[in-house]
Amino acid sequence: MTVSINNQVWRYIAEDASIQKDLQRDLINIRGLARYLIDKYHISASMDAVISAIRRYETECVFEDNTKAIDAVLYSAVITTKNYVTCITMKEHEFKTISSDFVGKNILKENFRMLKSKEIIKLFLNQKDLEKKIVLFSKENILSVTKDLAEVRITMHSNATETVGVLARISHEIALHDVAIYEMISAIPEMLIYVKSDDLVRAHKAVLGLIQENKK
Repeated sequence: MTVSINNQVWRYIAEDASIQKDLQRDLINIRGLARYLIDKYHISASMDAVISAIRRYETECVFEDNTKAIDAVLYSAVITTKNYVTCITMKEHEFKTISSDFVGKNILKENFRMLKSKEIIKLFLNQKDLEKKIVLFSKENILSVTKDLAEVRITMHSNATETVGVLARISHEIALHDVAIYEMISAIPEMLIYVKSDDLVRAHKAVLGLIQENKK
């Protein structure tokens, strides 16, 4: 029964980035959190059992992390942003077009990002002259075109690849600012996060807050 309660409570906490953050900073009342979880999720357990599960979460799931190492990576991070970005999602067949036909055409120039899986390619490019760029691809291979995106580019120390929790820390902070991440490309030391243009200010504020917090 105890194991079941632990798993239940831990799952609810893991799904809420704001609770995790407050626990990590010791800014939350454990009894109050227990009451909140019981009321919200109708947990069939005593207050003491839920409190015990929360405390075990703190010791076994949260505070055995690399907080100091993450802070060190974020301390030296640099942020740049770019608006008016479009994502063209297409079938993998268009990879030949991107890798060969574009050479010398100078239509996309070199300032675009590409995310490729086995069957799908996502091409992030400047929204200017978009129609001229779209016609370079076969219509039947274009799956979607998403306009009005923005790019948040984070340049970090190369140690980010060896530090557990860096990407999760950043994405959680953005979520706390009520911003949905459209796509994320990790190419450490660079990390590219794409959000809706309307959310750019909040996304930038979220990441900048993490960096400034670690410089205090």
